[in-house]
Amino acid sequence: MKLKPKLSPAALAKPLQRLAWRGQPAGSLLSRLILRIALLLVAAVGLVVGLTGWLLGQAGDRIQDEFLRRQAAELVSGLQDIPGGPLQMRLANETLNAYAQRREGYTFMVENDAGRITLESVPMARAYLAPALGLKPNRPTLLNTISRDGVDKAMYILTLPVHTPRGVYYLTVGQNRTIDDALLDTATSETFHSLVRWAAPLLMLTLLVAWATLRGSLNPLYRLSGKVRELDVLSGETLALENVPREVRPLVESFNTLLAQLTRTLEAQKGLTADTAHQLKTPLAVLQARLEQLDDFKGKALLMGDVQRMSRLVRQLLHYAVLSQHTANLQLADVGATARAVVGSLVPLARQAGVTLAYDGPDTPLLAKHDSGLLTEAISNLVDNAIRHSPKKGSVEVAVNNRNGKLEIDVKDRGPGIPPTEQALVFTRFWQGPDVPQEGHHGGAGLGLALVAEVMRQHHGHASVLSREGGGSVFRLSLPV
Repeated sequence: MKLKPKLSPAALAKPLQRLAWRGQPAGSLLSRLILRIALLLVAAVGLVVGLTGWLLGQAGDRIQDEFLRRQAAELVSGLQDIPGGPLQMRLANETLNAYAQRREGYTFMVENDAGRITLESVPMARAYLAPALGLKPNRPTLLNTISRDGVDKAMYILTLPVHTPRGVYYLTVGQNRTIDDALLDTATSETFHSLVRWAAPLLMLTLLVAWATLRGSLNPLYRLSGKVRELDVLSGETLALENVPREVRPLVESFNTLLAQLTRTLEAQKGLTADTAHQLKTPLAVLQARLEQLDDFKGKALLMGDVQRMSRLVRQLLHYAVLSQHTANLQLADVGATARAVVGSLVPLARQAGVTLAYDGPDTPLLAKHDSGLLTEAISNLVDNAIRHSPKKGSVEVAVNNRNGKLEIDVKDRGPGIPPTEQALVFTRFWQGPDVPQEGHHGGAGLGLALVAEVMRQHHGHASVLSREGGGSVFRLSLPV
């Protein structure tokens, strides 16, 4: 009995595998792992189903073979070789009648060593058992007529040698497919197809479990990704190796090495900037003092303005370098008090420029963690810029509000404003608005707003600029509460 499965999931694995690996772009690691597991599961399920079908077929064959061996053993026990007489088969009448009527589909014949049939259960036995005629095997041999008659009409045959005092005889017993055989085939086929039907849902369930398991296993990578986003490269931070999976540890160590190299490079650049600015301070101060001592001459005012602008640039470079090398000392304090102090200190500068400077904020404390000195520097830079860019008899307003869970410090002016296309560049180093003349009569160096952005970065806040209704700009500092 041979069962040949029509469906083999394992046969689908190789084409799917070639499709999955050929030209696959780098995408989701989880998706790629699930795809590989799916391919392995399809191959495994196909192998299990195919192996199960083959084992069921082998089990059916063994059962059939065992039936034939039992029949052959019964016939051998009834075979009698009487001296001087013919070879006889001594069996119970009921058994002989069963063979004669081919009950259960059994047939037998006996050949002598010369190939002559000496006994047969029915006259047509040799026709049923034709594949065994003249075979003369040295040991029990199993045959079938599947290739000749097909599975449904096949004859399963066992032929074996029987040694007697008269010589060697060859007993052959065969059986056609019976109802029992058909039932066995049906049970085997149903079992196989049940396996195939259950394979798909079980495969899907396994993939869901695998996805959930892998998703949980990748949580350390997601947490590591969050830590990378929170890293402050300028402060020299690195990723901690605690709770990092062993497979990812080499990547984290390489990343930390890269961060260390980047930190050293940044530190060298900051040191160079600070040293250069420090070395330029004294010559510029001397140059300014000597110019002030000279009598008036044509262009002296412009030259003095240029020297002052260079001095301002050097001071801002030095301040920026120092600020970049030191982190803010954040403490919980009243932001409103800091802003009011800045406004009070810059009122004389505003009056000298012919600009009105005012403060607007609640009387109650507005508490947030901040470095009072650095925040004062940031607000002072914004107010100073606003005063210098405001027209005569203009106004500058500093407003502090608690809005949407953040403390916001707005510095509002009525200056020329900043085009929307330029607003994204405002806080970059050395940026100056398109309204600034080439000689830079405002004395701007393009570092003040970059200092503001650096201060807000150290406060985990954000600096932005908006266009003000009616003209002018609103520079906004947002601090987390």
